Amino acid sequence: MATGKYKKKNRGADDVNSRGRVHNIVVPMANDTSKDERDVPWSLLIAVIVLCFVLVIALPIMGVMYMDMNNATAMAMEEARKMRELRVKILLEMRSE
Repeated sequence: MATGKYKKKNRGADDVNSRGRVHNIVVPMANDTSKDERDVPWSLLIAVIVLCFVLVIALPIMGVMYMDMNNATAMAMEEARKMRELRVKILLEMRSE
């Protein structure tokens, strides 16, 4: 442990006073005299509106889009299977001639 240049034996009162100036600052609080008023923050209201939008509008639309995409994929796979079968039939008819 390094020793300091100045001795600390008489600095007790000075330390308390210097720290007190910095740490005793109190931030003024808001006035809470009117407890009857409803004070709803705007951020909470906006969050509830966004949540309702997501649950009521966005999720059902996404569900319909997903089902439509699923049906389109199934139909495309069915058409591709039919085209393969038709290609095999055409090749077999060409070889038999």
